[in-house]
Amino acid sequence: MRKVAILTTLALAVVVWGGCKQTAVEGPSGKKLTLMKPADQSIKRGETNQVKVSINRDNFRDAVSIMFEDLPNGVQVQDKDKKIAPEETSATFTLVADPKADLVTNHNVKVTASATDGMKVTEVFKVTVKEK
Repeated sequence: MRKVAILTTLALAVVVWGGCKQTAVEGPSGKKLTLMKPADQSIKRGETNQVKVSINRDNFRDAVSIMFEDLPNGVQVQDKDKKIAPEETSATFTLVADPKADLVTNHNVKVTASATDGMKVTEVFKVTVKEK
């Protein structure tokens, strides 16, 4: 009996459209996941802010997980387990700044979209935390 190993290669493509950056990853069977760069955010200590995360899917309809990394100290995502549903192309997430959150300007935050077959794509947006 002969064993055959199948390797799946993910291709990464970065596309810039009229100043709106997006990053895409391709998976097996023509699947493709594209993540658009969220708008930069400004939030005041003790307040909340909404971040819209948008994606495009090609050749699959599964839910897409969204994860935020490197948020400023004292800022967190309220709905961190929320996913973009199979019938949706975006979801809004709530950033919550603690009253003593670090004051920062243009702090780089990573947002990552993950889907089936190991497709994972990351974009960076900026977060500024101001005094209330």
